[in-house]
Amino acid sequence: MRYYPIFADIKGRPCVVVGGGEVALRKAEGLISAGASVTVISPKLTAGLNKLVRAKKVLHIKRGYMRGDLAGAFLAISASDSRGVNKAVYAEASSLDILVNAADDPHRCNFIMPSVLRRGSLTIAVSTSGKSPLFAGTLREELEKVIGKEYEAFIEILGAARKKLLKNGVKNDKKESAIKAFVNSPIPLWIKLGDVKEINRFLQRHLGKGNTLSRLGVKIR
Repeated sequence: MRYYPIFADIKGRPCVVVGGGEVALRKAEGLISAGASVTVISPKLTAGLNKLVRAKKVLHIKRGYMRGDLAGAFLAISASDSRGVNKAVYAEASSLDILVNAADDPHRCNFIMPSVLRRGSLTIAVSTSGKSPLFAGTLREELEKVIGKEYEAFIEILGAARKKLLKNGVKNDKKESAIKAFVNSPIPLWIKLGDVKEINRFLQRHLGKGNTLSRLGVKIR
């Protein structure tokens, strides 16, 4: 099966997690980090989920899943260890055209979740189309060794530089050339070394005098 890879904006959207175990906790935390409005349905919760409930980060419905629980939801995740529950959640979601994923039950999914590496605004998703989530996770761990935290600041610099070029009305060919220079530069290494002077020299060379990290509003440490 081929999947269409997208990054969905779920900020403020109602999302339902069915289940109260560690898997449900991980799914809820991922949804919360993306700004979703999360409801967890389960008779019992792990300590971690209870903490989220107390912090009012999720709404808890203290019972098992019932048909009708997905009404109005944008997305649903079944993190139950019951195939019967997965089947019921999938059936309701399908009838309502809701995105649904059942943990470790690929036949009850119309979308799958990749293994994700985040570095600030940089998001790298790794997927094997559900064939081996373990390998996807292993590959993500290898990428973590190569793409360090310095890329958080690097992406901020790239964004600020692009904004500056657009604001200054730089012609397309010159803008493309400048952006390529940034992308192919050793800035990530300079960030790692804390070499502010070298970065500022580069910024002024490609964006004009007076352009520095502080002027662009970017901090590297």
